[in-house]
Amino acid sequence: MSTLIGHDESVPSAVSRLTSDRTARRIATCCEAGLDVAAVPFFPLLVLVPRGTIPLLSVAGVCAAGLVLSVGGRRPSPALRFTAALLGCLLAWGTVSALWSVDPSRSLIVAARLAGLFAVGLVLAWAAERVKAPDRLTFLLLVGLALGIATAAADFVTQGMLGAPFTDRAYQPAALNRASVSFAILLLPASAVLVRCDRAILALISATLTAALIYVLAGTAAKGALLAGFSMGLLLYFWRARVARVAAVMSVLIIITSPLSLAKLAQRAPLWEAADAVKLSAGHRLLIWSFTGDRIAERPLSGWGLDASRAMPGGKDLIRPHQTWMPLHPHDAPLQLWLELGVLGAAVFALLVALAWFAIAATYWPRLFAAAAGASLMAALMASFASYGIWEEWWLGTLLFVMFAIIVMARVATSRGYAPVGVAQLQTFGGRETTAEIEIHSNPAAARCGS
Repeated sequence: MSTLIGHDESVPSAVSRLTSDRTARRIATCCEAGLDVAAVPFFPLLVLVPRGTIPLLSVAGVCAAGLVLSVGGRRPSPALRFTAALLGCLLAWGTVSALWSVDPSRSLIVAARLAGLFAVGLVLAWAAERVKAPDRLTFLLLVGLALGIATAAADFVTQGMLGAPFTDRAYQPAALNRASVSFAILLLPASAVLVRCDRAILALISATLTAALIYVLAGTAAKGALLAGFSMGLLLYFWRARVARVAAVMSVLIIITSPLSLAKLAQRAPLWEAADAVKLSAGHRLLIWSFTGDRIAERPLSGWGLDASRAMPGGKDLIRPHQTWMPLHPHDAPLQLWLELGVLGAAVFALLVALAWFAIAATYWPRLFAAAAGASLMAALMASFASYGIWEEWWLGTLLFVMFAIIVMARVATSRGYAPVGVAQLQTFGGRETTAEIEIHSNPAAARCGS
């Protein structure tokens, strides 16, 4: 998003200061080629070897850093710098929390990993605006997404035969949950950029097939994320600024009040019984949240330490066969932030989410793509608030890669079909001027994605 990435304050590249402009251009070209290469295997790896996405993301981060150092241009925007400051605060607090953590060594290890992931995410966001050929990169990102979807479908049909060489575990349908939720998050932005590239029929077919696959696969989080994202996308399409601001406020309220709301759901017997009857894991989830709320109440200010969820006192006690009070993490991002980093961690997380919603409200992106990006944010939050551990490397890596992909796709979407919505002075009624918001048509024969 332009509101997050940069503004018109230009600077020469760091590499050109040390060498020559020609050398800087060569390095930039090589680094961009590295990003192109990394775009294709990410989603297939997420299907077959989810942990393999982290080395790939690290390589992409190195390439992104090389690109921004080699290409002169805009500095990071105040919004991106503010995001970096918030992530820095979260990281610093998480590191300090090792002093009182129930598992201090684990807290320090996770803090070191997060430092690398946060750095990669920030440099990818900055590099997305520095890419010289966003059309090519978007094409490769879409190819990689299509390959990932096809790989997931083939692995599902063959009952895990494709993934069998990469694991010693027996096939379980839930093994594809990670991939399916990533498809749900990126589906609408990918479809929107295809529509902007005059590929509406392809967008409709691919979106229909992908949605069908998501609902055939076992992952409940992916289904809920896709439904929530689609609903939010519709609202954003018609009332983007207003809806995004309301979403920002509601997100902050949900995060800050989660120990008093989500953690109390299990106390409502009819609700817990209904959830347990629908799906055992749903009833178990409510009990986990209740246990988490009790532990938060014991240390609401400081928390128990970064990634200390897996070492909670009493967390390994059995509720019923094969179900404990705390299996690794609370399966809810706000509750995990509260549990591990206390009120400060929850507040920083709330600010980060609000910043993302306000960026959606203010972006210059075309109406359709901006709505799709907001839908993607909603889908990601839905999955984070109901499922995965917030510090899981594959999950954070996927969110960062999807963010990078959306920013790159936005550049293509903005350059296709219509120019960004602008304000034009129109001559009316006897020469009087009135201000009207219009979409200015550009060349309808604009080049298509990947050309």
